Amino acid sequence: MASMRISDRESARNHSLIRFVLLAGAVFLAAPAAVAQDAEHAAEGEHSEHSEELTYRHAVTLSAGAATRTEENDTGGAIGLSYGYYLSPKWALGLKVEYASSRLERDFIILPAVLFEPVERVEFAVGFGVERASKEETEHGETHTVEENEALLRLTFAYGFHIGSRMALSPEFNADITSSNVTYVYGLALSVGL
Repeated sequence: MASMRISDRESARNHSLIRFVLLAGAVFLAAPAAVAQDAEHAAEGEHSEHSEELTYRHAVTLSAGAATRTEENDTGGAIGLSYGYYLSPKWALGLKVEYASSRLERDFIILPAVLFEPVERVEFAVGFGVERASKEETEHGETHTVEENEALLRLTFAYGFHIGSRMALSPEFNADITSSNVTYVYGLALSVGL
């Protein structure tokens, strides 16, 4: 009976992961169309701060802060590293790896993301990825550690304070949504344009 429940949970996680991957694919396919639309508006003569030429295409970001799980109402530290490629001044594609305190039963996440900057300094991002967690489970009176992968949707809001032409310091707030929990990750991010 216990093995049946574990099998059902694994099947449900796989279905959730497939749904997230399909949704992520749709977002990544839609992003180039939005970039093309931005380029078309710039070509039509709509000049704004965002229609200026980019000074860099690549950015590396180091973030540090805290993560709070809503289900357990527990908080631990979080540190992350990400890379972004700017398609235009408003749109970027990126990849993030983040480690969080194991007290939260959350080891690390990895996710590709799409970033949108509607106005200068204000950034929104959506990412779809995987959360790897170590959880303690008791079965037949024995406690053991189980490694699990779970599909993850991350929504991000950040506000950047520019330090020169190639650096920014940004307070950021993230909501990580999985099928079993919501985790809020918040802190500061330092970005360097390359």
